[in-house]
Amino acid sequence: MSRRYLGSWTLPSGNSCDVYFEPKSGRLTCGWDHPPSPAWPAEDVQHWRTVTFPAILRAVVTETGSRVLGVAL
Repeated sequence: MSRRYLGSWTLPSGNSCDVYFEPKSGRLTCGWDHPPSPAWPAEDVQHWRTVTFPAILRAVVTETGSRVLGVAL
């Protein structure tokens, strides 16, 4: 199965992830320095919700040419 690199995103704490998309399964894989957990600083959680996650969704839309609910390019 071939996967495509969508990009890398970094949270305010410096924690980062590389994101890959697997076209056949539609699966996203995020390779985190430190995976999501309750120990994440509040600033990272807020950034993830408002900046990083929407950016990843936009990258999926760009990669697939398909629409994702709630995502505008």
